[in-house]
Amino acid sequence: MGLDAFVYCRCWQDGLTTPCPVEPVGIDEEGCLALLLQWEGNEAAHRAFDAWQAEACPHKAMEQASEHVSNWAGVRLFQQALRAAGPVRFPTLATALPNLNGGSLEADRAAVALAELDAFARTDRITDEVELIDEATGRVLMQYVESYHGVFMFGPDFQAGVDPDGFFVLDRADPPTTLFRAVRFGQRPLAGDRVELTAGGTRTVLAMRPVGTHGEPPPERLAVRSRSRSGDDFAYIVEPLRRLCAASVATGNPVMWC
Repeated sequence: MGLDAFVYCRCWQDGLTTPCPVEPVGIDEEGCLALLLQWEGNEAAHRAFDAWQAEACPHKAMEQASEHVSNWAGVRLFQQALRAAGPVRFPTLATALPNLNGGSLEADRAAVALAELDAFARTDRITDEVELIDEATGRVLMQYVESYHGVFMFGPDFQAGVDPDGFFVLDRADPPTTLFRAVRFGQRPLAGDRVELTAGGTRTVLAMRPVGTHGEPPPERLAVRSRSRSGDDFAYIVEPLRRLCAASVATGNPVMWC
């Protein structure tokens, strides 16, 4: 699950593709090159169009660029950083990324976004980010995602996460009750898919998995910290966005979010 994007090449626009065996071909209401016939009753024609598009020119699927931008948590962290930096600094980037799959970024805006991406990457300090870490190794277990209210674990009777005030576990009542909260805490797995959380002399046993397992032994001591993040820390999303925007500028075609 995440955000992907592509940019069409210019081969179809410039008449450089092999002839399409079906008609009519054009840009549909979503901005995609398509066979402009309804699916029902034209299934064979659509399959012929798809086969043609896959090999109609030297570009795979007629795409100049195709990128997995990021999972949605990564997108939200990038948007969060842009808000923290201030919308005046990166106004196009602040509004360019979609909140759902679909939509597009026109080439003129992609050109502006490309310049903003370069400026963003050169920035020494973008924001301070809240993280939950394994104290023994420094491994980051989870980052505070404002859009998700910090929540990153869900169970039948609880939700857990991290925010600027620490790690928390809430029940699923309405309104929720805090079952546990701490900036530094220990954990110990118990039988029956339970965990013991300890902090400040208190002990809480909850029916949930230990935090930070992911195929590894769960950490024993955890802490919430704030760490300064630079533009380099967001290379995971800046670089694919750069490639997409550069392709959009080169072709004059929009970035298509999918």
